[in-house]
Amino acid sequence: MDLVINYSAIGFRPYEEIGEFINVGVLAVEAKSRYFTYRILTPQRTKRIRACFPELDLRIYRRGIRRLESELAALSIETNRWSDDLRSAAKNHPAQIDLFSQDGTPDLFRQLTRPFSSSFFFASHGTCLTADVDDSVDDLFKRYVEHWNLTPIDYEEKKLTRELKRLLHTKRLDQFYREAPWVGTDAYHVGIPLAYMPDDKEQPTRAIKPLNLAQSSPTKIYMHGDEWIAKVNRLRRLECLPEAFLFAVKKPSDPEGRAAADEICEGLTNAGVSVADMADEDEILAFANIEEPMDLELQGE
Repeated sequence: MDLVINYSAIGFRPYEEIGEFINVGVLAVEAKSRYFTYRILTPQRTKRIRACFPELDLRIYRRGIRRLESELAALSIETNRWSDDLRSAAKNHPAQIDLFSQDGTPDLFRQLTRPFSSSFFFASHGTCLTADVDDSVDDLFKRYVEHWNLTPIDYEEKKLTRELKRLLHTKRLDQFYREAPWVGTDAYHVGIPLAYMPDDKEQPTRAIKPLNLAQSSPTKIYMHGDEWIAKVNRLRRLECLPEAFLFAVKKPSDPEGRAAADEICEGLTNAGVSVADMADEDEILAFANIEEPMDLELQGE
């Protein structure tokens, strides 16, 4: 773990004089490369806002968080565009600029999180060591915003997710896809690492999920694959399944494992979702393509 990130939770505090707030996002800056990234709730996720501030007009919150997302997205594009690899902060990128550099002193994180008068503010700060910035920010979002008790992670699928993000970036499609940690209902929901959600929708309309079927035994392949077939079927029954859903699958090389993986892929197809080999970049990009202009502007206060 040779990377240092400075991070801050993003809080929503509609009544500053009272002081009550809810965490709605996380941002982080890697200290050496100044790689900037963030995670933020979608405007549709208002259950906790409504519960904590029942008298609040939710349109105020939705407008505010859309504006915040627009500004952070624009800042991310502008700040990170000099990096050779936007999704890999494992190396220092000396060409990376600091938009808020003062007299040559890196100042991005301090300027980003400076106090200012707004319903959205930077609630708490911290520093941690990590081997991967994006993974750490995902975990921080789950801790500060989702309040998740983390379960064992398939690190291979996290690696596959990073590969998919890099692939999407080659066609600038990464601007459209964000993690959707809450797809479903209050009673049942799942997380999808890459999802496209138009502003007028409450659920993603397009989603991509890497699926690691290169497990150590056919039994583990069946268990992991059957779990996602069941999730797909339940989301469909709840009418929460994305209209277009692609599983990018990594398969094992041994014959028995391959046969089990092929059976799982057939089950996913029968459940009504698409399946592509993780190595088939053309098919993945064709699925991920969004025919919608991206117009992000860095707005002033």
